[in-house]
Amino acid sequence: MAENDNMTCQYQTGRTLGRGNFAVVKEAVHIKTGQYFACKVISKKLMEGRENMVRTEISVLSKISSGHRNVVTLHDYFETANNVYLCFDLCTGGQLLQRVCSRGKFHEPDAANLVKKICGAIEYIHKCGIIHRDLKPENLLFDSPADDAEIMIADFGLSRVVEEDKFHAIIEVCGTPGYIAPEVYQQRGHGPAVDIWALGIITYYLLSGYIPFNRASTSKQLYDNTMGGFYAFEPERYWVNVSDAGKGFIRRCLTVDPESRPGAGVLGSDEWLDGKKHFVPDKTCPAGLPADLLPQVKQASVERASCTSILLRAFSRLPTRLTRSEMPQGRKTRTRAFARAKSRWQSRCSSRTRRLWSQF
Repeated sequence: MAENDNMTCQYQTGRTLGRGNFAVVKEAVHIKTGQYFACKVISKKLMEGRENMVRTEISVLSKISSGHRNVVTLHDYFETANNVYLCFDLCTGGQLLQRVCSRGKFHEPDAANLVKKICGAIEYIHKCGIIHRDLKPENLLFDSPADDAEIMIADFGLSRVVEEDKFHAIIEVCGTPGYIAPEVYQQRGHGPAVDIWALGIITYYLLSGYIPFNRASTSKQLYDNTMGGFYAFEPERYWVNVSDAGKGFIRRCLTVDPESRPGAGVLGSDEWLDGKKHFVPDKTCPAGLPADLLPQVKQASVERASCTSILLRAFSRLPTRLTRSEMPQGRKTRTRAFARAKSRWQSRCSSRTRRLWSQF
């Protein structure tokens, strides 16, 4: 990719939309056309040694752009001496859970409709030879605030182009904890099935407000639960209004063996997505309309946020006795020190805090 400082003059950047470890996403307008984009500004200095990730992202997006209405399009890319710029569709409708929680009501057929669109987009990128590898609610955006807005799969920073006979070559562990498939942890090679696992987690989250494996209190427990597929539709109060068809769809996505896990094409014709509107009727409504899932989704989200807030406040009060000369230096040393401090905090925190955490 050739350097072109003149290209930056064609765009004017505005407010910051998001930040990552190596990049910042800004709203940008093409000065000549007036068209708005989301511009990902990647720092070359921060990405030093990881340049292949940028090349891979551009390669992936070039393969899939403009091919499916539920996948973001890369409209332009260029680089300067200091940065690489990627210009995408500007999605102004918010993230998946933000959008759901802003609605007046949310029924199971609404969830099925969203999942069907996501499943179709996954099928498309898999047919293009692409694995996303970081599907999660934060990477599912709505293209506009309109009621009929389309949901879009975004952020292909961890995606890979892969041939079917080379799945074994992808062995690195990547993704977001809680959404990572068992075979990724095994580091024996993984393929498109990792996106199906993530779809199951997203569906579970969409119907309840939390993810199935986040009741783990340690990283090892999270690993063990994921590897064994140990989850349940609990607490029951969050699942009493979800149909057996919806739960069955989740179970199929969360099949531990990737060879037995259905592909996106098969899941697209699953009974839960067949348009027949599977749901549990609202007992308080004589017309037999679907039960509203929004209260439980909001409650779970709020309780989870409250739990996290309590934990952070408790952790922030943990006293430290380190002098300046004893302060750990270096990233690895600081990480080990943090782990020891967290362990001490867990042993000191109140039973109420531990009990609250265990509920999720």
